[in-house]
Order: sequence, then structure tokens, then C-alpha cells
Amino acid sequence: MVIATKLGARPLAPGTSYVDNAEGLSAKVIRESAERSRERLGVDRLDLLYAHIEDRAVPLEETVHGFAELVAEGTVGLLGASNHRAWRVERARALAAAAGLPGYEVLQYHRSYLPSRVDLPSDLDPDGDVGWVGPDLASYLRAEPRLTLVAYSPLLKGAYAKPERLGEEYALPSTPARLAALRAVADETGATPNQVVLAWLLGGEVPTIPLVGFSSVAQLEESLAAIELELTPEQRARLDTAR
Repeated sequence: MVIATKLGARPLAPGTSYVDNAEGLSAKVIRESAERSRERLGVDRLDLLYAHIEDRAVPLEETVHGFAELVAEGTVGLLGASNHRAWRVERARALAAAAGLPGYEVLQYHRSYLPSRVDLPSDLDPDGDVGWVGPDLASYLRAEPRLTLVAYSPLLKGAYAKPERLGEEYALPSTPARLAALRAVADETGATPNQVVLAWLLGGEVPTIPLVGFSSVAQLEESLAAIELELTPEQRARLDTAR
């Protein structure tokens, strides 16, 4: 079992949120939040610790050193980042490398088979959705094969089984064609659309670890079975090129 957790987005007071009153990524917060997580989880070491959201009010050097100290002490294994702009991830990794310190090795972002509109302003960034794997981050991951991508909400909260749940962010011209291609491949393989999505992520050009949630044993078993599903190059090409 690998234990991963995040810090940096916890609201500091009741009635506030990660948008207007997050704990941030100061060295003090990093140490204290990691300690609280270890105590609650009952472990001496966190296998993977993420910076949940950006904190541009704290110098990046302080954040980099704060995380690196925990790794040096042995209380944290790998470091990761979530919901950061690609240039911020690269800058943090460059600072760590220049100082001979461990840096981010795992990136957790929202990724799925259906593309999303990344231009819509979000709570975290007025320039668009910072949590989605957009073109810049996808290009960065291809250029840095030692980085590991973990995809949260890969099944879009059940929307592949019930497309009426899709929000406005998926209102793109390519959506109907991609859903049709997904259903066709599912029929060919005898798998569910969810399983095809997970197999597509696992075996893609940028390999991805899907982070799935479930509310029943049946849903868990459905997701686990996707590990055994091998898409042919032709099926993968059809899925990739559906427009």
C-alpha cells in the first residue's frame, strides 16, 4: 500500500475556502501539515506528498526547501504537485536541481479521454483551468519522461455511463465523435466505456496512473479489470483521432 496526501489548500478558518484563505506552502505550513497527516494516518512516513495548489505569496525557494527537508529527514518519500501551471512546476524543479535537492516527481492533474475547455476562468486561475492537463502540461510530460502523471476524476464522475452529466466544459465540437468512438471500441472489446477510458490512460504515449473513486464493490472491480484490457494500435488510433 502506498500512502499519498496533499497539503497547502486547507482553509485556515471556518466559513473560508482554499480560494481566499488557504494555508499555503510556507516552510512552516509544510512541516506542520505533514506532521498532522502522519499523526492522523498513524504512519511514520508519507510515501508521496503533494503541493495541492500554488502559493505565489511565498517564495518558491522556501517551498522547495521546505519539502526537501522532509525528504532528507525520511518522513516523506516522493514529492508531487497538483493544480500548478507547468512553468511553476518546471521552475520549482529547476531550483531543486540547482541546489542538489529532491524536487517534484509526480504530477496529479485532471485528465480523461474527453478533452475539456481549459480557457474557462477558474477559482484558482483567471487564465483558465489550471488543474486540467492542457497542451503545455502535456508537452512538458512528453519531454520529461521521468515525471509520473496521476489523473484524478478520470471517469468524469460517471459521465461516460450517463453523458447527460457532462458540464459546459465538455461542450466541444469533438465530444460527440469521441463518445461514439469510445462506445464502438467498448462494443468491440466487450468492455465498458469506463474500462476503455482507463486502458487508454494506462497505455498512452504519456502513461498515466488513473486515480479512481468508487461507491460500491462492483465499481471497484470494474475499474480493476481495466488493467487487463489491451487496446490494439488501431483502436487507440481511432480513439485518438476522433474529432
